[in-house]
Amino acid sequence: MGQYANFYNSRSGDRVYNADSMSEWLLPFFTTGVFNNCFAITANDDMSVTVGGGYVNIKGKTKHFEQAQIFTLEKASGTLARIDNVILRRDDTERDFYIFIETGGFSKNPVAPEIVRTEAIHDLKLGEIYVDVGAIKITQENITDTRMNADVCGWVMATVKEIDFSQITAQFQAYFTRYQANITQEFNAYMEQIVNLEDKGAAAFRDMQSQFDAYAQQQQDAFSEWFDGIKDQLSADAAGALQNAVNDLTAHIKNLATKITFENLSKETGEIKIDIVNGNTGTTTTATFAEGGKTYLTEPGEYTVEPQADNLLIIPKTFILDHSQTTETLIFSIYDKNAFAAIGGYVGAYVSKN
Repeated sequence: MGQYANFYNSRSGDRVYNADSMSEWLLPFFTTGVFNNCFAITANDDMSVTVGGGYVNIKGKTKHFEQAQIFTLEKASGTLARIDNVILRRDDTERDFYIFIETGGFSKNPVAPEIVRTEAIHDLKLGEIYVDVGAIKITQENITDTRMNADVCGWVMATVKEIDFSQITAQFQAYFTRYQANITQEFNAYMEQIVNLEDKGAAAFRDMQSQFDAYAQQQQDAFSEWFDGIKDQLSADAAGALQNAVNDLTAHIKNLATKITFENLSKETGEIKIDIVNGNTGTTTTATFAEGGKTYLTEPGEYTVEPQADNLLIIPKTFILDHSQTTETLIFSIYDKNAFAAIGGYVGAYVSKN
């Protein structure tokens, strides 16, 4: 046949079709074999079997066997066994399909005959029948069903068994790779901006702390000079009053000193204790979290902050106190470790500083 589409009406004899045209059209859609539940072989309690009717497709040509057929086997040998085949044949010479019993050879170890497949003949083996020595009837246990064996028969099935998504998957993966690269670039730029802001904030803090230290030292020197001049002249009552004044001044100084406050984000209802360790001197300050509570630090150094409870996390974990600013308030957030969420491969947390 020429290379043209099926099927169109002929114009001046340019489209000529025959039976092979129909076979060629069906061939890519269905596999060769018998349809499900067709051509079952049943023993008849004698030397015959019944082969059920049904539909068959062999390489694009089909036939419908409307009725079951009964086949009588040849007599058994008194000394040797054999295996017979039940064959459904497509015969292009006869232009027909038919079923028959192919008798096997007698042997002590019998084997089934080979099926025939040539250009003109294509056999499907529906089953094998074991004919025992001296058998006078065939039972169901003597019959081996071979319809589901694709090498000799097989079921008719659609040739397209699944859809290939590999091209769609590859296209999505390429898009996702580009998207991931863009997101990573934007995140890196964002982090660089955050670092720059933190550097500017640290510089401003150091400048303010330096001013505060100078002011505090100036006030301390002035007070010490004044107190040294009058301490020998004070009575007990005057000394007590002076102590109260000193306490008030100390409270005022503390209000200007570096303060540590904690924001509880873990929804904990119990008492939370935090260890604040000066890595330079080894001094440890234990703070107890309470609503509105504050912890005052005046000793310069590099500090680490750790909660005493294992299930809690404090951010940030470190800070530097160098008196470079007049006053500062640091806010540390307390998290429940189980409350973190992983988004896009990064662990999210919020750090609040004033």
